[in-house]
Amino acid sequence: MRGREDFTKAPTRITVDARLQRVTFVPFLAPGHIGTYQPFRTAIETPAGAVLEGLNNSRASFTPETITWTAPQLAYFAGYALWTYLTLPFSLLTEGVHCEEITSWDEDGEIWRRVKVNFPKSYATHSSDQVLYFDEIGLIRRHDYCVDIANGGTAAHYLYGHRKFDGIVFPTIRHIHPRSETGQADKCVLLLSAALSDFSLSEEENDTTQEWNVCTCD
Repeated sequence: MRGREDFTKAPTRITVDARLQRVTFVPFLAPGHIGTYQPFRTAIETPAGAVLEGLNNSRASFTPETITWTAPQLAYFAGYALWTYLTLPFSLLTEGVHCEEITSWDEDGEIWRRVKVNFPKSYATHSSDQVLYFDEIGLIRRHDYCVDIANGGTAAHYLYGHRKFDGIVFPTIRHIHPRSETGQADKCVLLLSAALSDFSLSEEENDTTQEWNVCTCD
């Protein structure tokens, strides 16, 4: 949809810093290219550190007229999105993040508890207000948000295939559908599907990272 089909063509290893909003993609779009994301700086670099493309104040580069994303814009979107997805629910303890339980939700006969989350403006994510849905055993099963940088498009993001890696549970399948004003997901329309595998967690000095391979992102 954003002219970056090249992002889905080959597997990539993604490394997420679990404490700071920092993500790297190796490779990114082309062999020998590395994508790096931080909230106010994204760049495409060579393994030697030479900057091929860079973007400061990345969020401000998106306008209602933006259709095709540049490589640094894609790194920004994919970076903040994956950082958000893979650090939940632990990142909800970040200073300035406010959580409030709201009315439960009936999803095909299952009753899911819902938590409304408000993120501070300093936090790079889809939108300030988001909603998480938890099943009866406490797993996140759905994640609602608006994509502010894409003209506020609404999303109902479903999580499947939960598996335990190094003692932490991660969903391995993600499907994203458009969402109506009433909150219903249009499952006839699939905006994005992703399969993730080979999660590994490592701790180096005072820095904890989460690493995983994306097998497919169709």
